[in-house]
Amino acid sequence: VERWKDVMRSAKSMESHQQIFGKDVADAKNLKELLLESAWQPILSAISGLWGVASEEFYELDGGMQNLDGTYGVQSVRIGIDLAHEILSSSSNLGRSDIFQDLFNSICYMSGLLGDYNADIDQRANRFIYSIERQSALTVAINIAEESGDIIGLDGWKCVWGMIFELRDLQLLSTKGGIGRRSIISESDPDLLTIDARNDFYLKMVRDMQGLNESYDAEGPPRKATSFFGSFFSSSARDPGDYADSLTNIRSINGKDDQLVWDYLSSSEDEDEKESIGDGHDAVPFFERTQTQKGPSIGAAFENQLIYESSVGKEEMPVTGLERMGNDLSIQQSPRARVRHRLSQLVDFSGLISESRYLDMDGLSDLLNALVEMIRDSSKSLNNTRASEGELASLPLSPASEAFAEILLCEIALKNRDRFAHVWENILCAHYNSRLTYRPGWGRQNSDSALSDTNPQHPETVALTPGIEKCVTGVLRLCIYASSRNTLASEVLSTLKVLHPPFGALHWSPQELNLDKHLAEGLWRVCRNVDGLSHINDEGWSGILGLLEWCASRGGMPSAQRVGSLAEDDPSLQAFRSLHLMLHAVELKDCVPFGVVRSIRSIVEAGERAQCPKLSIAGLDLLQVLHSRMESLAVFQNAATNPIGPDDSNGQYLLKYWLPTLEAIGEPAEKSRNGHVRQHALSLLTDALIDRHGRSIPATSLCDIMNTVCLHVAGRRIADLLRVRSGFGSDFDECLIELELCISLIFKPFLHHLKTLVSVEGDFVGIWISMLGIMSQLLGDDSVSSGDDDDVCRMTKELGSEHLRNAVMVLIAMGLITDDSNSRGEQQQESNGGGQDISSVTWAAIGSIGYCKPLVEEWRQSARESAMDNINPSQNVVNVNVGEENAD
Repeated sequence: VERWKDVMRSAKSMESHQQIFGKDVADAKNLKELLLESAWQPILSAISGLWGVASEEFYELDGGMQNLDGTYGVQSVRIGIDLAHEILSSSSNLGRSDIFQDLFNSICYMSGLLGDYNADIDQRANRFIYSIERQSALTVAINIAEESGDIIGLDGWKCVWGMIFELRDLQLLSTKGGIGRRSIISESDPDLLTIDARNDFYLKMVRDMQGLNESYDAEGPPRKATSFFGSFFSSSARDPGDYADSLTNIRSINGKDDQLVWDYLSSSEDEDEKESIGDGHDAVPFFERTQTQKGPSIGAAFENQLIYESSVGKEEMPVTGLERMGNDLSIQQSPRARVRHRLSQLVDFSGLISESRYLDMDGLSDLLNALVEMIRDSSKSLNNTRASEGELASLPLSPASEAFAEILLCEIALKNRDRFAHVWENILCAHYNSRLTYRPGWGRQNSDSALSDTNPQHPETVALTPGIEKCVTGVLRLCIYASSRNTLASEVLSTLKVLHPPFGALHWSPQELNLDKHLAEGLWRVCRNVDGLSHINDEGWSGILGLLEWCASRGGMPSAQRVGSLAEDDPSLQAFRSLHLMLHAVELKDCVPFGVVRSIRSIVEAGERAQCPKLSIAGLDLLQVLHSRMESLAVFQNAATNPIGPDDSNGQYLLKYWLPTLEAIGEPAEKSRNGHVRQHALSLLTDALIDRHGRSIPATSLCDIMNTVCLHVAGRRIADLLRVRSGFGSDFDECLIELELCISLIFKPFLHHLKTLVSVEGDFVGIWISMLGIMSQLLGDDSVSSGDDDDVCRMTKELGSEHLRNAVMVLIAMGLITDDSNSRGEQQQESNGGGQDISSVTWAAIGSIGYCKPLVEEWRQSARESAMDNINPSQNVVNVNVGEENAD
């Protein structure tokens, strides 16, 4: 309590002091601003003098190598660093953003990484590697960007990202982020592809974009994964033209179009970072500036790092006689690797991502918009070799840096989760839609040609490039994250529709380079979050189901190595896993839209393409699950679209869900090349048709289903089986089972819904006539001889005639069929609505079937007995009434 009183007293005294001297404080601030306005340009000139960059001839002399360890001009470098940092910090604290931005942009250009692209990549790398002054400017710029990212502005962030991308192209960004830090050359989420799939994708991309003619030696790949691609594209300072003969395209002067893989950095095996300077030693830590931390200045940290590097390997050790010549680590390490390690110790590149959480909204928008504009303008500046200091939009990006920029966009958005909605709605949504949306009628042009400023035309489709790949990957990663958030999930997930036709502009090919496995793995990661999917609306579901159908249709490519099975990352298999999880998850019991039936049909078709009956049968099982929940699902979805309540007086709402399911089951039952798939589909179709749903739909619709689905599928299959019956051979049992299932598909639904079908007189007659035609084709004549094939025919005919007899007996019992010679029965049939026609057609059709001729008389006798049974009860009632009257 006493300490808190002291604090309050101090606050009051300070408030009174400020009231007294408030005018002096304001005057002092004005004086500082005036001093800053007068001194910033001379100070900038002094910094430029301290960091004077040597001429190009300096790097070609042997003496230029001596400056690598910092023994030349280290004092001036340190003074320049501290002076630049202090002037930038002062202008930032005084709120003079205009002076700050001019100073910052000038410091960025002093790094030599911006604006000069008329030299090849090796010359630009040497200029930076052998100049600690340029490295000093980079160090100051990146650290100031982390400290004062709110006020450096859009152009300042373009300078920062331009330096980062140039470092990436020069292979000077380390895959190790330094002590306790993550490298900026990494993704926070696991890769969507497996290691083998990623290597294969990179190889196809390199061959597609650079037109390489020679294939790699698969028997002896290099030991390091990143160097696996070193034989295809490399910008090593030692051998810059080794693979020039294998390229069919013309390279640009700056060499940026040869940079294709965003995380490929090592240009040769001797620059492997496993032996980097400082490994196993206590390197100088990164200079972190906070208000409470007391430590060396940034210039002192830079100087200490140089001194430490120059001392490594030169420690005085006792002579043992086991020493070797050339054991100096500074000699073993290549200049590129040494500078790469130095920058990783002095600059926290990943801090540009992590520290973005503390930027205000304007600063975060400038940071992201700078990346977006650089990606958009990269195609315009690919042919530019030199950009002036005022032409920031002309900074060229290599294909690899463009992919890197897309990754940075996604990483920064994921870091700012509390502001994700603002970032998505104002920046990222428009960016992804503009890059990936298909725009018909805008005119086609060569994918290599630059966009014209005076006549802007966009191609209808876009080719797959490293930047487009990471753009698609970024959409998937953001959708995976958004699926777990209730507020913005539907809006983000709806963007999935631009990843594939018809809304996506990316050109797809089934056999060539594509992103099918990317999309399939991303789909699985989205769908496995079932709790998040339970809260999305129809717009979000539309994006998911569209991607489901696309992945299912793109998978199932046959493999010569694994006939009858699929790879673990096959798109159709991933789509099946996603559907299986969603349809069996309790959280999504009544949430999955019924449009998923189209995706299931695509899965069944994929199983046919891959000759994988397991996948097709599994897809049919999903249709069975969907059918069993169809009624509750239809009620739920109609209630969602019509809160007042669906009008189900005629069952039309159930029909629009039931009919697509029956058609999806009937298609493989008719067209599948695998007997097990056909049998399973026929069995499921029969069970679905005799389900309770048939009583809830209109009678005319049920008649249409009997004609178009039931009789159509059964008739086609019976005709096909009879056409190839000479080739039954060892498939005796399989053919018999399938014929039995076809016969059951004809008669079971007919008898089950007979009362409903009879109510529609014209349609019922047509259905019965179609059934008689199919049975006439099946039973045929009575000529049956011995043999396996004939045994199939005989058993099939016995089974078919038995089902036909049962159907006729039921119709006779209902009074729909009578014997032609019974006039009383004819009158009764006519009173029932035209039964005379059914009877005559039935007996004529049965009489024309040779196998059934011996049975016609027996069936007629049953008809006469049934007719008598229908008459006698009425006569008995009359006699009873007469007896009662006489008794009275």
